[in-house]
Amino acid sequence: MSVLVLAVAHGAVPPVNEGGPIAAADPELVAAPAEVDTGPLYAASTTLDRIGRIVAPVMIDGQGPFRFIVDTGANRSVLTTRLATRLGLAASVDRSLTLNGVTGSTMVFTVNVTTLRTGDLVQESLTLPLLESVMGGADGILGVHGFAGQRITVNFDKDSITIARSRNQAAPNGYYTVPARLRFGRLMVVDGRVGGIPVKAVIDTGAQRTLGNMALRDALLRKRRFRGEIQATSVIGVSEHEQFADYMATPTIRLGGISITDVAAVYGDIEVFRLWDLEEHPALLIGMDVLGTLSTLVIDYRRKELQILP
Repeated sequence: MSVLVLAVAHGAVPPVNEGGPIAAADPELVAAPAEVDTGPLYAASTTLDRIGRIVAPVMIDGQGPFRFIVDTGANRSVLTTRLATRLGLAASVDRSLTLNGVTGSTMVFTVNVTTLRTGDLVQESLTLPLLESVMGGADGILGVHGFAGQRITVNFDKDSITIARSRNQAAPNGYYTVPARLRFGRLMVVDGRVGGIPVKAVIDTGAQRTLGNMALRDALLRKRRFRGEIQATSVIGVSEHEQFADYMATPTIRLGGISITDVAAVYGDIEVFRLWDLEEHPALLIGMDVLGTLSTLVIDYRRKELQILP
């Protein structure tokens, strides 16, 4: 089951593009319009005028390296049709997959890959979905299938990423530790608070923007925790049907000992929360607009925790 989240603003609200695969159990992937990426090669931090991203060098069938967006909300990796053509991989019409989006679904073709390698992660005999393009003009999306026991270290200050087998190492001095649970085997969820309200927060490096569900929106409105004007926007999925949402300045987000301020999130009845069974209680999807403000982010799947250097 896969999700495409693409939020398009109305009125004075600036466009919000969610270009990462966000999904629940089996295959999850997502696309966004291609763009020219002239920023850092591997770990672009968030700035005032752009949302950061995490890119890993990936070898496909011994060729590469190619630039893949690291997406902790996607279980399955994805290739662009451009890369498949370059590698001489023929699309399989018989083994297509359904891409379930925010407001609908679509079918995508697949290709067979012998090996995918990045860092200590090696996967073999894969059937990977094809998308016309992904965010940042990258060659594909690296989902978390096979990440059990792995440790991802992203240093935004030094523009570096390391994917290595976890040795169960504790956080270095000066880092904050945030315990997590793995839903559906790989989806990393942490406990947090937004404006004092307890939330389940999904860590999604493939999402450009932070999203909140209706349960969190309503709880914040009841407690009058929002600041400033609530602006109308909409969410458009792969079916191109619009879904209305609210763009709001969000109260302080707390994850463990970390406090995050000055975040504007999109709140709505967004399908991804139903896919993840997170619609009944306040929940938040933490995107790169927040994660990209950190100095270093460590995601340790063996220890089931985040290690954060603000």
